[in-house]
Formats: sequence, C-alpha cells, structure tokens
Amino acid sequence: MGPLDRGILLLYTFTLTLLLLALAAFLAGWQEPFDELMREAALPEQQEILWILIGLYVLIGVRLFWKGLVVERKKKQAVVQDGELGDVRVSLPAIESLAEKVVSTIKGVRDVRAKVVSAPQGINMHMNITVSPDSNVPALSKDIQQQVRDSVLNVAGIAVHEVRVAVESFTSRKNRVE
Repeated sequence: MGPLDRGILLLYTFTLTLLLLALAAFLAGWQEPFDELMREAALPEQQEILWILIGLYVLIGVRLFWKGLVVERKKKQAVVQDGELGDVRVSLPAIESLAEKVVSTIKGVRDVRAKVVSAPQGINMHMNITVSPDSNVPALSKDIQQQVRDSVLNVAGIAVHEVRVAVESFTSRKNRVE
C-alpha cells in the first residue's frame, strides 16, 4: 500500500469513526443536533452534495477493499552489470545464497543468514551467524568478511563494499537440514 492509499485510509477511518461516535451519541438520546442536521440535509442543494460524498466514500471503500485483498509482489531486486554482449543481472537472493554457502563451510560457523542491500558503490552484506563456543570471534569474523568479499567478486563480479557480521548465539551443535 503506497502513501496515497495510506492517506486515503487514514481519512476514511477517521470520518467513519466520527460517524460512529455521532451514531452512538444519537442512540444515547442526544437528538437535537441530529434533528437540525436532517433539516439541513433535506434542502435540495445539500442533497446533491450528500450524494456526491456518498458516491465518493463508496468508491474509496471499494478501492481500500481491493487493496486489502490484492497481495503485492515484491520486486526482485538485482545487481545489473553492463557486459559487451548485454546486461547481466544477478538477483540479491542469489548473492545471499552464495554468501551463506561460503560462510557455512568456515570452521566454527554453525548457522548463517545473509541479507544483501544494494549500495551505489556495489553491495553491502549483513551476516547473522551462530558460532561454536570455542571460536575466536574477531578472527572468525575477519575470515568471513574476506571470504564473502572474495567469493562474491570472483563468482558474480560484484564489489562488496561492506560485510557486517553479527554473532547471534554460541552453540556446540550444527543445525540439521530436514
């Protein structure tokens, strides 16, 4: 849902809430303001405006209902390189997969999740890892950073500007693949 639809939803829910509060006040016995409102609404020039507003709110309601039902597909982002025979696109999930495979082979790493973010000068990597308790974290993270940078450059030809490593936990057993 884009910013326009969010603004429409805000306006729609705000006015609907006000109408429901007015209905609650009417049902609680506060009738004088509503009698005056009905006299004003009965005027021919006011009825035209009311029909326009009703039509507008029905259209807005249909649009919001449709937006709520339709699932937006995530745009698959890719890094594009110009080759002599044409463009070469490498998707960000493919780069994440490559980095995860490289890091999972490093001794001491038990589990890894990679996230790639496009940057003007290449890509940035965020690695969340689980390591064994006997690992030297500074040396391991430096090794991870270097191997990820080299592998992505050699395989995909994409410069890795930054590799951030976050150790999530220490565990002595490797996660099983089912």
